[in-house]
Order: sequence, then C-alpha cells, then structure tokens
Amino acid sequence: MAVGVASVLAITQPTTLRGVVLAIGTGAIGAVISDIDVGSSGSRKGADKVIALTGLVTILIFCADYFLHTGIWNRMVQKQGIPEILIGMLLFVGTCIFGMEQPHRTFMHSLLALLMLEIALNIMMPSAVVYFGIGFLSHIITDFFNFKKVRVFYPCKKGICFKMFHACGLANSIFLGIGIILSIYEIFVLVILKKL
Repeated sequence: MAVGVASVLAITQPTTLRGVVLAIGTGAIGAVISDIDVGSSGSRKGADKVIALTGLVTILIFCADYFLHTGIWNRMVQKQGIPEILIGMLLFVGTCIFGMEQPHRTFMHSLLALLMLEIALNIMMPSAVVYFGIGFLSHIITDFFNFKKVRVFYPCKKGICFKMFHACGLANSIFLGIGIILSIYEIFVLVILKKL
C-alpha cells in the first residue's frame, strides 16, 4: 500500500485537496486489492485483511470528504447518480469475489482484472480511475521481483517473475519503508507547501 500511495502521488501530483484524498484513498485500494486472492492459497486471514483494509480506506475517504469538505460524495451522486454507483459497486465486488476464488497471482494480478475494476470504478467515479490504476500496477510491478510468477496476461498460463526477493523478506520491509517515507514527503509537499 505504501508503494502504491507513493507511486500515485509522485506520478499524478494532484493539485486540489479533493485530488490528494482521492489519490491516496483509491491508490491505496488499488495497491492492496490484488491480494484479495491470497486466501485461495491457504489461510483466509490474508484475504480478510485485504477486505478489512479496503473497507477502512473507503470509510477514511468519506470521513475526509465530510470533515475536509472535498465534495467527493456530492460530485459522485451529481455526476453519476445512485443507480450508476450501485452498478459500478456490483461490478467491482463481483470481480473481487471471482478473483478471491482464483489462485494467488493469477486473475487478480492481471491486466484483465485491472480492466474490469477500472470499468467498474469509471461507472462510479471516473476521476479516481487513474489513481486506482497506478496503485494496482505498482503492486503488480513489485510482485514481479518475487519468486512466484505473476500471470499478468491471464488467462495465459505464462507469468513473469524476476526471482530476486521473497515476498515476506527484507526487500518487502525496504519497499515498505521507502514507500512510507516518500508518501509522507509527497503529502507534505502537496498539502503543506502548496497549501491545498
């Protein structure tokens, strides 16, 4: 998640407080949602964490919207409408439910999953699509460095892996630390120095 948020903020450089909140929130969700399939590889704990984290980030987005008066919810309802939001949510949740049942690093780590989730998000909130996509891709790219293949072109059986680091090893902690430091720095620059 830290790498996803840092990537989104560095690439998009949002110029409004609303943009910063959307970038952080939807970028974070995009960065973790791929691992909703970890429960298919054994314990359900990993998938439960992803679901809880996604729910928490969603709540935080709307809390920030309420307290910081960013207008995210009002804009969604005015531009998209409740029926479209519900359709987008159903497509998003349906894609995730399907992905939960697939082996880890297959469908939910693919461009096909990204496309389906982006379509769902575009129906609900088009302004968040780029942020989500960057977060999602940052996760996939960091997984390329692991020893288990990422089937980015699912349903194609071939996958990509560089066999450089283990998923729960030192590199993971280094990526986390760098992601957190860069995220804090970027938030400081975007919000404090630019006074959004």
